Amino acid sequence: MPKREPALDLLRCTAFIFVVTFHSFLNNGYYFAPQVGISMWLAGSFRWLSVSCIGLYLMLTGYLKSHRTDAKACYRGLPPVLLGYLLAAMISIPIRHFVFEDVQSLRIWCERLFNFSAVSYGWYVEMYIGLVLLMPFVNMVLERLRDTKKLLAFGMVMLALTALPGATPWPIFPDYWRGVYPLTFYVLGAILRRLQPKVNPWLGIAGAVSVSAILGAATILSTDGKLSEALIWEFPDLWIVLIAVCLFTAVYRVRIPRAFHSVLAFCAGGCYGGYLLSYLFDAWCYNLVPGWKTPSKYGWIFLCVTVPIAIASLLLGVLLERVAKGLWVHKKRDPQNESM
Repeated sequence: MPKREPALDLLRCTAFIFVVTFHSFLNNGYYFAPQVGISMWLAGSFRWLSVSCIGLYLMLTGYLKSHRTDAKACYRGLPPVLLGYLLAAMISIPIRHFVFEDVQSLRIWCERLFNFSAVSYGWYVEMYIGLVLLMPFVNMVLERLRDTKKLLAFGMVMLALTALPGATPWPIFPDYWRGVYPLTFYVLGAILRRLQPKVNPWLGIAGAVSVSAILGAATILSTDGKLSEALIWEFPDLWIVLIAVCLFTAVYRVRIPRAFHSVLAFCAGGCYGGYLLSYLFDAWCYNLVPGWKTPSKYGWIFLCVTVPIAIASLLLGVLLERVAKGLWVHKKRDPQNESM
């Protein structure tokens, strides 16, 4: 059985915290607040840092799975992911229907189950299925690129197709292929697995924080106050990719004291289920403090609402994972084969 790497568990947990943080900005009034002042710059910078969450997960997938060219080995991890989604839907649907008053017919809920909207953040599962199906074929291409220059050239082409078009407000590259950005992050993770670059952790973190701060300043300076008129970047864009790469290279080789290994493994096990179910806490908890939805209170919201949501979601995710383990037992289980 492959040895578990605590640094990768730390990376997975970091990405999960960023997911919950990114979603917090959907609920704390950030999108409706005037984009002025130091508080909004700090909030915006932290938001840009958290946008790297999906990139971190996808790079982790590429790092862990890019060496597999056998389709069975790639597809073996898909049923537990689908089972986790089904269990999350079984929790989410009744709560949304009876508690959140999202009242729908049985037919609509069945449709939502199969289009992955029965769980509010289920789009990631839908995307991940396609990535897994492509995985063995992408891995065959990567295996044949044994020359480092050719491997890096492949990575640069993927960046040009998906990350470069949204790098600036002006069209500098065709954006037709921008939607295949999950493959770009996957390939970047594969490249990092192959090359194993050594980056000082503090230097990598400083790079990610610096880029985030610059993006935060660009957001503030590009508008008279409305976020809708400001410079905005999304998951595929070059600067978000740069943040994700800086964070990944800062963390993936870091040495973790043995005392924290089991704690990180426990938390990492709940990241997938916690991600899917965190919406249930988001939809309820932020409405408990409507008076806090101002820039001056964002710090308090993070400490008193976002952090507890992350902890509660993670614990519920651990429970979900253990139920899924009990229902799906496979003799060749890899303890660290999933991206979440």
